[in-house]
Amino acid sequence: MPGSPFEILPCPPEARAAALDLLYRRADEPLRGHLVAAARDAAQRGGLDLSGLWIARRRGRVAGALLTQVLAGRTAAVWPPEVEPSWQRAAMAQALLRAALEDLRTRGARIAQALLDPSSPRHAAADLTRAGMPRVTHLIYLRRETSPPLPLPTSVPRLHWRSYSPETDAEFRAILQATYHDSLDMPELEGVRSLDDILAGHRAGGRFDPGRWWIGRIPEEPDAAAIVLLSASHNRAAWEVAYLGLTPPARGRGLGRATLAYALDLARPHTPRLELAVDARNRPAEQLYRSAGFLPFDRRAVYLKVLRGC
Repeated sequence: MPGSPFEILPCPPEARAAALDLLYRRADEPLRGHLVAAARDAAQRGGLDLSGLWIARRRGRVAGALLTQVLAGRTAAVWPPEVEPSWQRAAMAQALLRAALEDLRTRGARIAQALLDPSSPRHAAADLTRAGMPRVTHLIYLRRETSPPLPLPTSVPRLHWRSYSPETDAEFRAILQATYHDSLDMPELEGVRSLDDILAGHRAGGRFDPGRWWIGRIPEEPDAAAIVLLSASHNRAAWEVAYLGLTPPARGRGLGRATLAYALDLARPHTPRLELAVDARNRPAEQLYRSAGFLPFDRRAVYLKVLRGC
């Protein structure tokens, strides 16, 4: 940055320890040291990509740091920058974010997303917004014990279920595409990625097992269908609903509850809990989950940037 009292650059290997120490500066010792060591170990094992680690350098030392991760499905995770307190703090944070977002764009990412929990510092939201990543919504995280089963009214039409396989791939794609029509979940993302990108992202989430991906149809109504994608959590004794959707002709008929009941039946032999997240703007979905016994346990603000192609 010509004329600037600091420079923005990808973090060179020799500066990684200082950059990670700054990123975790809000953690108390000795936890901070453990977090830095764990991050460096994960990078050596291939579990963390430090090519997305950026620094702001001033007078030869690391004064700011930012981490991004390119994920499957042309998405990227962004963590708010950590910058040493100074009169240049806001400018340095904005420069870090803009450089990192441009790098993600040139690497082919279409969506950059940051999630802030209630404990995040107030300036983190301002930094993201000023750099072109406004807050678009909140995600509400809910969970339910997989037992007891979820009862269904006898009036709900019966769905016939089929799991994912190469033979059902085209059918899965058609139903998945149809569920996005007039969806209230993250409408900002409609049409941004291809179905291949979306499916790649879901496969990479949790531990992918095609036996946990299902489509349900009403035999007499070929356009009325449901889809549910489940995965096992990496770090909790729980399964997650990665996606649940209904085609427009299936909505408002109790089939969302029927799909949840089926997801609970699938998960029950393997895990005590089922978890999911919902866009806070999607009130019908939130009401469905709460009526099925799901209770909130976390809430995070979503900051989003759609990255246009080169």
